[in-house]
Amino acid sequence: MRLRVLGLSLCALGLMGLTAAPAGAAGSGSAADPAVTSFDSQVRVERDGLLRVSETWKLSDVSGTFTRFIVTRDHLPDDVDHVQEIGDLNVKAGGQDKQADVKTDGDVTSVAVADVSGTTQLDFTYTVKGAVAKTLNGTEVRFAPLTGINLPVTQANILFSTPEVSHVSCFAGAIDSNTPCTLAQIGETSGPTFQQQMLPPGNTVRMVIGFPEGEIAANSIVEYRKTFKRAFSTDTAQLLTALAILLLGVIALLVLYRLRGRDRVDPRRVVPASLFSLGTDTRIDFSPPSDLRPGEVGTLIDERIDPVDVTATIIDLAVRGHITILELPHETEYARPDWELRRVSNAPSEELQRYENVLIRAIFGDSDSVLVSELGRQVRANLAQVQDALYDGVVKRGWFNERPDRTRSLWATIGIATTVLGVALTVVLALLSTWGLVGLAVTMAGIGLIVVGRYMPAKAPAAGRVLGQVAAIRGELLEMDVSELPVDQHAELCSRALPYAVVLGGSERWIDALVATDSTPDEEDEGFTWYRGPRGWHLQYLPDSLRNLTTNLTGALFAR
Repeated sequence: MRLRVLGLSLCALGLMGLTAAPAGAAGSGSAADPAVTSFDSQVRVERDGLLRVSETWKLSDVSGTFTRFIVTRDHLPDDVDHVQEIGDLNVKAGGQDKQADVKTDGDVTSVAVADVSGTTQLDFTYTVKGAVAKTLNGTEVRFAPLTGINLPVTQANILFSTPEVSHVSCFAGAIDSNTPCTLAQIGETSGPTFQQQMLPPGNTVRMVIGFPEGEIAANSIVEYRKTFKRAFSTDTAQLLTALAILLLGVIALLVLYRLRGRDRVDPRRVVPASLFSLGTDTRIDFSPPSDLRPGEVGTLIDERIDPVDVTATIIDLAVRGHITILELPHETEYARPDWELRRVSNAPSEELQRYENVLIRAIFGDSDSVLVSELGRQVRANLAQVQDALYDGVVKRGWFNERPDRTRSLWATIGIATTVLGVALTVVLALLSTWGLVGLAVTMAGIGLIVVGRYMPAKAPAAGRVLGQVAAIRGELLEMDVSELPVDQHAELCSRALPYAVVLGGSERWIDALVATDSTPDEEDEGFTWYRGPRGWHLQYLPDSLRNLTTNLTGALFAR
């Protein structure tokens, strides 16, 4: 309200230089101040609430453009505005029609009449729609036709023609003033009469006239201010609707997960299985159940291909004799380590899984060797093919009915689309109504779908037995007494178990078991057939060497 008063005052002061000038001509001995000598208004209140207004403005010593203001917007609580519309405007001066420029700016409507000079009379007629508001016991006219004018008003007289009146009030001064007018009465033979004497420039006369129920119809024009509180209203209807959508969304997500995303296996099931079996001549054979490979095990467990799955596959290919890993000499103590991967020309004739063949081609291309530091762009460009082949492999084995990555992508797409729809709906509802919470509820449902979509890949019944075997293998890798393995096969069997321990856990104890095969700790070691160290290398360095190798392989394969 204070801002409105300030705005009107500044507006009036800014217009003073344009709308009012001293009346004295050149050479005159004195200059009279411009003023409104009298303002007489007759207002007829129709039964439908329309106001028909006739006004006579008597001006003295003015020149330029005369501008008067009418308050046409009233701010009420709860972000509600009552708006009044001015219509059928006609202005005459000396019986002749005058052009009037009508503008509405914020809370007031201005009417500007150009070329006004000297002592003159302006006659205004117009209608006002929206001035009658509903009250507890009837209706009220709220009207402020004399607002913010930049001239002093000597006397203002306003006479209303109305049916039966219940009460009247009138206030003069600042727009929010509670100072009573000079006169406000309900006439015995005439309608309500209001009078104000000596109204300073920029001040307001506002009147309220009450009517009993049924006398005058309310015709308020209601507009709502665009505020955050209103856009996201927590009224009962909006709040309950949003909560209902959220609740239905949660129920739908739970039902969706149970129908589509829940594994068709018992995760607690353990099936007797071992990585080792008794072969001929008391030798121990390394024979994973179901011919499981480390990359497949990792993908089966968490339904996605992680960097550790690919790294374990590379180590497994080396242990099985398809790749040789050579640690290069360190130029200095602080130099970055590097390794050379070599393709073995006389590799075992065992059949490789498709994803293993694709991985070897991605690593070497047309070469027989490559540095880990140079794997870079070529391997990353072909890594998607490795992942495709591995996902296709677990589906081919019957562990999943459809590729897990495609299942996640499908539900993520649906979730993102729902979220975008929810955001758009939130914006539209917030701008056009008070139902923004409903849009937020839809958005939250979309976000929930994105989250749940990550868990939507479901293992098929055929994966149940394999998962039970994997559980048994994990226990073996974590708890088996490695010293029970034959001494002459110790290094071979521990090497074969290592890639599975990288995926399932317990890799440190199997690396330590490999280190324990060093019978001459003070002498230089060459390494194993699958991993060879540089000059001066010892098996005691193996834990750090493999840890660095894993870090560098992961960076080369997955860094962007």
